[in-house]
Order: sequence, then structure tokens, then C-alpha cells
Amino acid sequence: MNHSTRVILCAAVCAWAAAETLSAQTYSWRYYRPTNTGIQGDYCDAIWIGPDDDPWIGGYVPSFEEGGLAKFVQGENRWINVSNVDYPEIGHPANTGITRVRDITPDAQGNLWMGTGRGVLVFNPTVGPSSLKRYDASNSPWPGGWVTNIEIAPDGTVWASGYATAWGGGGLMRFNPATNAWTYLGSARPERLAIQPRPGGGYYLWAADGPGYSTPAQRYDSTTQTWTTFPSTSGNPRNLPGNNCVDEAGNLWIYRVMPDGFNAVLDCRRPDGSWVGVPAHPGGGAEVLRAFGTLQAVTDGGSQMWRFNGTSWAGLGDWGNTFWTYDVAIDSTGAVWACGIGGAAKRNPQTGQWQRYRVTNTSQYDFFNNDLAVDQATGHMAACANAGTGYGGMVLFDGVRWIGFNNAHYGLGNDWPFPTDNSESVGFRPSNGHIVVNPMYGGVREWDGDGFITLQTGTTVKGFTEDSLGRLWYIGEYFNLQYHNGITWTQAGITGWGGHIQPDPERPGTVWAATQYEVVRTDGAYRFSRTVASFPELTTQSDYFSGLAAAPGGIVWIGSTVHLGIGGAGGALIRIDANTGAYQMLRYDQGWPLPGKYVAPRAVTPDGRVWMAYAVDNQTPDGGGLCWYQPADASTGVFPGPLGGQPQWGGLPHAQIEACAVRLVPNGYELWMSCMSRGIAVLTVKYALPGDINGDGHVDQSDLGVLLAAFATCSGDPGFDPAADIDGDGCVGQSDLGLLLSSFGQ
Repeated sequence: MNHSTRVILCAAVCAWAAAETLSAQTYSWRYYRPTNTGIQGDYCDAIWIGPDDDPWIGGYVPSFEEGGLAKFVQGENRWINVSNVDYPEIGHPANTGITRVRDITPDAQGNLWMGTGRGVLVFNPTVGPSSLKRYDASNSPWPGGWVTNIEIAPDGTVWASGYATAWGGGGLMRFNPATNAWTYLGSARPERLAIQPRPGGGYYLWAADGPGYSTPAQRYDSTTQTWTTFPSTSGNPRNLPGNNCVDEAGNLWIYRVMPDGFNAVLDCRRPDGSWVGVPAHPGGGAEVLRAFGTLQAVTDGGSQMWRFNGTSWAGLGDWGNTFWTYDVAIDSTGAVWACGIGGAAKRNPQTGQWQRYRVTNTSQYDFFNNDLAVDQATGHMAACANAGTGYGGMVLFDGVRWIGFNNAHYGLGNDWPFPTDNSESVGFRPSNGHIVVNPMYGGVREWDGDGFITLQTGTTVKGFTEDSLGRLWYIGEYFNLQYHNGITWTQAGITGWGGHIQPDPERPGTVWAATQYEVVRTDGAYRFSRTVASFPELTTQSDYFSGLAAAPGGIVWIGSTVHLGIGGAGGALIRIDANTGAYQMLRYDQGWPLPGKYVAPRAVTPDGRVWMAYAVDNQTPDGGGLCWYQPADASTGVFPGPLGGQPQWGGLPHAQIEACAVRLVPNGYELWMSCMSRGIAVLTVKYALPGDINGDGHVDQSDLGVLLAAFATCSGDPGFDPAADIDGDGCVGQSDLGLLLSSFGQ
């Protein structure tokens, strides 16, 4: 064989192997919801300030029972999320209380011990999510109820207490790290705990109820291992004002019974049993308190927060919701944090101003995003978003942090100056990097980075796109297809209810648009159109189009019903060639290779696949799941989703896909999807890298070393490594080396 022949053969083999590798793809999922982004919920029951002065906050959304623990990295303005959306170890949303962190207490090894509605959760921030471990009725003597208080004793033992619920009992239990065993101590003790140093060595464990109860306080002596009950009589301790009531000097903040034997006043009790005599709390008392330093504390009370400096009280103002404050903390700079219903807030010790943190200014704050769009140039994503009545607009993701456009951003987002709390459609303009949005029933508005520019008022938009000439197009709700040349709008015309719109991948200034009745390719002057009536297989009485996916070469893919309501047994996938007018139709009733009965095309990706939502019946044309079809070989793939969006880990989270956008990434692409009731799901599709012999996702020296060690061997020879046989011809040779070198460094 001469040299030129070998070169040609090698090139052919490399091309074949590259094509085979392109078809060998891997898939991974990630999700963005209010419950695993930002603060993870507006219900925040616990807060702990780490050694770096950054807070860890327990946040959740009760209606979805999702959330967990999130750290705010203040210096980088980003959040680290540990949520049951991503980590099954936290627990399944079907179990009420599973994500609700009520108390956070660190041990000497850096573990965070957390009380939750279903037992104890342990997490080590240094190790990360792999350290998550839950102790509940399935693996400990805990009877299954709500753990509200956790204390770590000087000897390392962990004390946990809580109350009974409909799903399990409460009581007190202790974990001994030396034996790695729990001991249940019954349900006869009050719920709140505090550990105070004992004069002469050892410690006291106090157990008491919160303010307002007359239950006598109890105290455990670690030295004598006995309990003492303090009657509710004048001068005795009775109620604990929170979960963190002992300061660094060992003083215990606890309510002292008044002479009438009924009422009690907040005071501080030294380890020797004497009382400090703290001045009366200006707010009438505290339900939540954090002790620190010597005789210092921050508390709630009345209509604001308070700080005691050792001699007197000072008001700290209202953090945002002092009627539902669940925890309070203070960092090394004197900045006070508070949390409860309504998120969390930090008080600047210099200015006295509180900065709020909520889902509306830290998170992807919607479970039902109406639309989304991706900026290919920056990778940014914008989505319609609503957090509740009166709170919403849209949200922008820069790849690290979420920026809210609404009227509850507290200075950390952008105003939403429209009389609505949601938006219908959103898009990016590649020509200038701006975002276009349709506030609900509010026309076309363009965000230029500083404010909104009004391009049109009073219309409803079902989809935006920009053509290759930089003109903005939209498809409206009824018989409405328009484009904007930078000065005026021009009606291009379309029949039916909108709809979908995409740019033509090749033809200058051209878009594809579709309603339930007509699909159009146009640049404003040129026009190609097909309607339901154009296809003899369909009936204009009941059939309709669904979806739209534009492909190179003047090709478009649409879905359709076939004789719906008059004996039809399914749908069709139609491929239309605008250059010739020809079409091909795959039909369910003729044995198509697709899942379900109906499909709605969403996108054509660089590998030639047509991605579609599929449905199991005609009532959910955009439901059932996600699938792809490869026209080159009629192969298919399917990602089913639960029809009701039932909680699961991995895969498509809901069958109903409201919107879909493609983002190109190195060696593959991503499908960004709005999945109703499950926020935003992202499917990453990666092509296998030729030459990634060790499977680490990179082609580098280690792969080259493996190949060279097996070079010039064939199957059956000593030293042959099948992983180095990249082209699959049974030998390791020049073609394999060429394929590896073509991907080297990726």
C-alpha cells in the first residue's frame, strides 16, 4: 500500500470514527428551582454563622417540601446550595418536615448537627454533600417526630430533643460519638435545651419549655448523672428563650419566676446559680435569643430586634418580619442576622440598615416559568418568573447568581415597573445583548442594562426571536406575526393562534413561525406557508399543529394531530422542505418509531436530532416527556417525565415542557427547559471525546501514555488495551493516534 493510499484510508477511518463518537453521547441533568437556588425559600427557621462570618441558613418552601441548607458567600455574592432537590440524603418531599432545619449546632470536628421535622441531619461543610447523614426512626431510637433543639456537650455527646407529630413521637435522646450510638431518654423532659458549664467540672443540661409555659424547668448533672426539677416558684428558672442561651462565660439566659409564681422575667443565671439581674427587656421578653461574649445577647421582642451589651438594651430595628422571627445570630464584626418567615436579613453595624435576602432577590423564584431564553454569546439565561401574588416579573441567571426583576429585590435586583407580577415571553437580542420581555398583557419591553425601553404596548406575545439582520420578531396570541426594524413595527401576517417562532438557521433575515393552523417561513417580503388544509392526511375540522423546530436547508419539523375527533388514533411528525414544497409524514397509526401518540418539536441540535415533547394523549400535546429523533438513521431516544410532576431525583422532572432553548457548550449542547411545577431543568448532551481512554472527560498526556504503551498491538497480543483501540478495528495504530491527537487538550 503506497503512502497516499494509507493517508486516504486513515482519513476515512478517522472520519468514520468521529461520526461514531458523535453518536455516542452522555447525558446529565441539573435543576434550578426556588428550593435549590439562593436562600432556597422564604421560610427560614435556623441560621449559623461560620468561622468565615458567612451564614448558613435553613430555608425551604413548605408547599413543595423542598429546601435544606444554603451558605451565602458574601465576598462573591453567591450561594452554596445543599437541597433535597439535588441530594436524596436529605429526604423525600413526600415526608412533611424533612427539609425544615430548626436548629444548627457545630461540633468540634466541624460537623453541623441539625434538627429537622424528621430527626437529625448531619453535614460537614468542608467535606461537602457526600457527608450528609440522617438519623431518624429507621436507624436510631428516635421515635420519628420533630427535632427542634440540639446541644453539643463538652464531652462531645450530642443531645437532641423535640416534640411528637402525626408521623412520630418526640422526647430526648443522646448520641455518643465514642460508641457511635444513640440512646433514647424518653419523652418526659421539656423541649428546649441549653448546656451550661458546671462549677468544679462537668456540665449541666437544662431542659425547659419556651416563654408562656408554666412547666417546671429540669436540669441534668453530668457528674452525678441525675436530674433536678425546679418548681415554678418565685426566683426559680423556668423558660428558655431559644436554642442558644449560654454565652462564652457560661451564663445562662433563662426566664426567672416572679413572686406571684406565675409570671416570669428574662434574666441571666450564672453557673453558680446566682442571678445577674438583667434590666427589663424593652420588648416585653424574647422568644428567640442568641447569647455570646459575656452577658451579651441579641433577641427578638415587640416590634423589633434588640441587643444587650452587658449593662443595657439597645433597639436594632425591624429586620422585616419580627412577628415571625425564628432565629438570630451575630458575626465577629457585630453584624446581626435574623431569619424567619420572609427570608433572612443582615444588619450593618455601622449604618444600622437591614439588608433583606429572599427568594425574590437571590433565587430562581418560580416553579412555573412561562418562558425562558439563552444568550449564546454570554451563556446567560432569562426566564419569566412569579413568586406569588404581587411579587414577580422575570429573572436573569449569569451562571453563578440570580438577579430578580420585581418589586421585592431590596436593592439587589432591578425594578419591575409594570402593573403585573409576571411575564408571558422573554428573549435575548444577539445584535445588542438586550433582553426583550412581554409583561403579562403589557406589550414589548426591552431591557438595555439600565432600564426598560417600550417598543410596543398592550399586546400578548407567545414568542420572541431575532433574525440574522438584527430585526426583532414576535408571534402574538391571535393572528399576529410582527417584526421591528429599529423604528417601526410591520405586520407579516399569520393565521391562527400563536404559537412558536425561531430564526431560520441559514436564510438571511428569515424566521419560521407557527400557529395551531399555519406554519410560515418569511423575511417580511418572501413567504412560504403551509396550513392544516395543505395536507390531505389532516382535516381542518379538528386537526392542529403543535411545536416548531427549524433546521438547516430550509427544513422545518412540526407536529400534528391526525383526524382528531373523527376516529383518529394518534398524531404525526411532519418534515417540510421550503425549497421544494415536499414533505414527509411519520404517523403514530402507521407505526412511527416515536414514544407516545403525539409530538411537539422544540429544537434541532447540531447533531441533527429533532428534540420534541411527546404526549400520551391529545389532552396534553406538550406533555408525556422528552424525546429525540435522528432522521439520518431513524434512531430515537426518550426521557419520560411524571405527568403530575411527582418528585424524583434525576431525569425530566415533569412531562409538561412549557419552553425549550438550546445552548451550545464545548463538545456538546444543553437543552434548557421550563417544566411546569418543577422550575427549570437542563439536560446536558456531551459527545464522547475520541482519545479519552481513561474516561476522565479530558484528552491529555495520561491518555497518550496508555495508547503508546499499547501501540502496534492487536487483539490477543500481549499488552493490547481495548480502550486504546479508538476506531474499533482490533488494533492500536496510526488511526487511533490520529483520533487522539485531534482531540488532544480538550
